[in-house]
Parts: sequence; C-alpha cells; structure tokens
Amino acid sequence: VVEQQYYQDRLEIYTRRYQTVTTPRGEIKDRYGEILVANSEQLVITYLPPLRVTDREKWDLAYLFAENFEVSTDNLRIRDLKDLFIMLHNDEANQLINDSEWVNYRSGQLSDNDIYLIKLDRITEGMLSRFDDRTRRAFVIKQAMDLPSGGREKIIKLNASKEEVAYLVEHISLYRGFNVAINWSRDYPQGSTLRTILGNVSTSQQGLPAEKLISYLALDYSRNENVGTSGIELKYEDVLKGARSVFSLSYDTEGIGMLNTVIEGSKGYDVITTFDLGWQLHAEEVIKRIMDAHINNSYRKYMDKVYFVMTEPQTGDVILAVGVRRTVNGYIVDSTMTYTDAMAIGSSVKGATIYMGLTENVIKPGEVIRDEPIKIKDTELKKSHRNLGLINDLVALSMSSNVYMFHIAMRLGGAKYEYDGPLRIDLSTFNVMRNYYSQFGLGTNTMIDLPNEQTGYKGAANLGGHLLDFAIGQYDTYTPLQMAQYVATIANNGVRLKLRTVKEAYQSSTGFMVYQNTPEILSVLNNESAIRRVQQGFRLCVTDGLCRSYLSTMRVGIAAKTGTAEALAWDGTPSPNSTLVGYAPYVNPEVAFSCAVPNSWNDRSQTNICQQITAEILKYRYE
Repeated sequence: VVEQQYYQDRLEIYTRRYQTVTTPRGEIKDRYGEILVANSEQLVITYLPPLRVTDREKWDLAYLFAENFEVSTDNLRIRDLKDLFIMLHNDEANQLINDSEWVNYRSGQLSDNDIYLIKLDRITEGMLSRFDDRTRRAFVIKQAMDLPSGGREKIIKLNASKEEVAYLVEHISLYRGFNVAINWSRDYPQGSTLRTILGNVSTSQQGLPAEKLISYLALDYSRNENVGTSGIELKYEDVLKGARSVFSLSYDTEGIGMLNTVIEGSKGYDVITTFDLGWQLHAEEVIKRIMDAHINNSYRKYMDKVYFVMTEPQTGDVILAVGVRRTVNGYIVDSTMTYTDAMAIGSSVKGATIYMGLTENVIKPGEVIRDEPIKIKDTELKKSHRNLGLINDLVALSMSSNVYMFHIAMRLGGAKYEYDGPLRIDLSTFNVMRNYYSQFGLGTNTMIDLPNEQTGYKGAANLGGHLLDFAIGQYDTYTPLQMAQYVATIANNGVRLKLRTVKEAYQSSTGFMVYQNTPEILSVLNNESAIRRVQQGFRLCVTDGLCRSYLSTMRVGIAAKTGTAEALAWDGTPSPNSTLVGYAPYVNPEVAFSCAVPNSWNDRSQTNICQQITAEILKYRYE
C-alpha cells in the first residue's frame, strides 16, 4: 500500500507513448553569409489513429478525405491496386486459386505467401479497371493512414493549401484523428549553383536511407526522419540537424489523441562554407559564355565539359568548384564533377616531375639538356611540341619540354638511353613517381570534407615507354580537385593542406560558434630549393613561355603551367584535353586554381582554352 503510488508512476512512465518531431535544419551559407540553403515551411495534414478505431471507419474517413481534398494517384503502382483487389474482393480473389492448389495449401506444400503470389499473378487489368478514380484516391489515403509509425502522427498530405487547411479546421469533427501541422523542406535560392555539393535531404516519405538504417536507428532516429543523403547535408548531418521536440501521447474521453510537450526542440546549427557565391556565379557565367562562343566551331566540336576549381593555399578552403556540361537541352551545372571525373592532365604535371628530379638528384638546378626527339627501339619518336634545343629546368617548365621530363624519368629508372635502343628500367620507378605525385595531392584523396571523392585511374602496364608518358601526365588520371590541391601545394611552399568546404557552424539565435573546421596539414615537401625552382618555372611560363597569351596581361602577377593530354572523343577521333594550373599573386598567393577541358579541340590551330577561361574568371577579383 505504501509503495502503490510509486508503482503506478512507474507503470505510467513505461506505458507512455512518445512522439518526436523533427525541427528545421540549420541554414548553409557562403563565406560572406549569403544563403545557399534555407528552410521553407509547408502546411501538412496529419493523422493520429484514435483509440478503438475500426478498419471500416478508416475507409469511410479515406473516402471522405478523397472527396474534399486534392489527392494524387501518380505513385499508385499496379501492385498496390492488386493488393486493393484482394482486400476488397477477397472471395473473388480466392476463386483464382484452383482446387489442386488449395489441396496443396492445406497439406502444407504451399504457404500463405505462395497463395498470395499466385493471386497477384492472376489478377488481370480488367479486374483492376473496376476501381474508379474515387476509390483509387481513397486507397492512397488509406495506405498513408495505415503506415506503421510507432504511435506517431502519419503525414497524409504534404503542401496542403491554405484553403484545404481552412476546410479541415472548419469540419474537424468529421475527420477524427486528422490535424494540421507545420513541416519544412529545404529551399535552394541559388538554383543549380553548388546544388550537388550542398546535397539532398530525405523527405518524411523516404525516411532513413536503407543502407544506413541500422546505424541511424541506433542513434535514436525515427524511420521517417529527414536526414542528409548527399553532399554537405550528409557530411555535416550532426551539425545541421535540429534537436527534436518530444511529445507524450494521451487520449481524451472521446479517444482522440493529444500531444503534450515533453522537450522543446531547437533548430539546427547554421553552417558557413568556404565558397564565394558571387565569384562562383561569375565563373559559371564565364564558362557558359565561352562555350557558347565555340558552339559552332568545328575545331572544338567535341568540347562539352569544363571544370574549374579555386582554393586558398594557406587554409585549404575551396572557393570555387565549377563543373559545366553542355547537352542538347542546355547546360547542366554539377560541381561534384570536379572530384568525381578524372582525366589525363598532360604537361600541367611537370612541376611535380621537376621537383622529383631535383629531389632525387637525377638533375641539378639549372642543368641543361638538349631537347631533341628520342627514339626507343620498336616505338615511334617521342618529342616535345617542337625542338627546343639546349634548355634548363626553368625553360623546360615555361616552354613545356617533354624531352626534359623523359630524361628525368629514364635517369630515375636507371636506364641507359641510346638512340633506337631498348629501354630497360627498374619497374619500381612507377611507385616512386606515384609517391612523389601523391605528396602534391595527385592520384590520392584530397581529404575534402565531402562524400564520394574519386582518386582517378592508375595505369596497369609497366613498360619503359609508359614511364616516359607518366612523366608528362599521359598515363594516370587525376580529378580537377586533385589538380587544385597540387598547385596549391606549390603555391604554399610545399605544404599540402586538407581541402575543406565548411569553415564553421553557429547557433543562429545567439551567434555562438559551436564547430570549427581548422586547417589541417597533410604533408610537407622538404626540398625548399626544388619548390622554389618549380615556382620560378611556373612564373616564367606566364612572363616568357606558353602561358603568356592571356595571363601575362593581367594586373596581378600569376604563376601557371598549361597542359595538353592525348585523348579520344566518343567516336574515336583524337581530341586532346586542355588543362591549366596556377596561382596568384605570384608573391604571397591568395588563390590557387585548376582548369580542365576534356576533348578541348580536334585541330592544332586551336589554343589552350583554359587560359581564356582562367583569365576571365580571375578578373572578378583582380581587374
């Protein structure tokens, strides 16, 4: 008797039913506070089953709802209609099973599921045609009312109009268990700009993704909860999600469910990204305009993609990530292509090759090598774009000497070069070169804070000629994002930083910082003198070399390296890739950038279009 009240309280706690309601997610903004992702409120109609409600009463409510509210049947499947037929015409459905099958069922040779599947198979379109539009619409509502939800409100209609809500409120006595709530959805005011990197959020109908269901349930998520499914929304789910409101469920004397607040929820934290929205929009416009200018150029008929990435060398901030693809229906803007698409990048890689040669002591600073065609037995001549004569390492970069890089690769592999002789190399040299390139970020993860980053293709063959191709960017493939990290490492004096798209997160109501993504060093290239030689070679490329056509006239000093890589178009026609990497200003760099255009041209009269693209994009800040 003394402890009766205690046990009554315990019983109430253990039998009480709770409902959690997801609160709005945090907003996502650019580095200057411009909104990239916001929340849009929407009215929804919900249903919480009253106590002791019968299936017949649910059907009556579903028919009543279908008569007075807009209900779409677009997502109603044939399988759903067959289930409806079995539900409403069970006797007729049973007649679809023959006598021998019933005998096998009673003897245990056929299961309930076997009988069910036979019925589904034998229900014809003619049988389904009996269902008029009213019945189909009512069935859509009945399905929503019957969804398992652990005692939680079920969403019956999203985006209800104000007129529909007013009607429901006015006639609420006819719709036992129905109610109105405010839901939210993600709003993207910048349209397709950065849209794929920002990511998606599941709807309440989609709920938790199947591949992560167990882990989310273990974290006390509801099955129908909104979660990030891609991009920043997925990577920063823990930051962006709000603290859920918790309600206890009780019933009044008429059996109608009532929700009582137990825990007041709060909005998720606002995320500040590294992107510059204004510059991003400018870059997209520049790329589309230049692509439009060449749409009827028969010498660029295979050019349908352009990638451009810009980072901050000292922090790893990704300032721009532009991927544009032209289709017959217009342009598709997809920033994720900058880290999911890979290609051969050609001579842009030569900065890493020179650094490797100097560090491995197979060349000396300023060493002169004669640029003339080389010949390996049973292969065609390998040469530069023209015979450059006697050149040193800086000119080799500025004038893009292939032959200089060939000699570095041959020396590194222990080969004794003889004209038209065999090329015997140490096959472990492929791994040595990959190790050096990876220290710049090529062929490895940039460690960017986004899911699904690709690292490119590693060539499988290990012939001597392939090693020479490797040294000039004609073997392994790299993403535009890797190219940007590579040149940022050069700009940052050999310090390679992890790339990031998110800087910090704040509590919107107080402005209090709750998360900071601090810059992180991944690796350091220790040969400072070799890095300086590469920097000087890149600067010489702009002032006196192959990069000067557009970049030398800019008001800011730029260091850069162009590249051309052999490639084939979709129909087998030779159509090289054009690339460019660089940074600015040359002294105390503020930005590092990469440009890549697959299948850029199919006639040698065309220049490297990345120079024009880069110059026009840089004008946003430097003109």
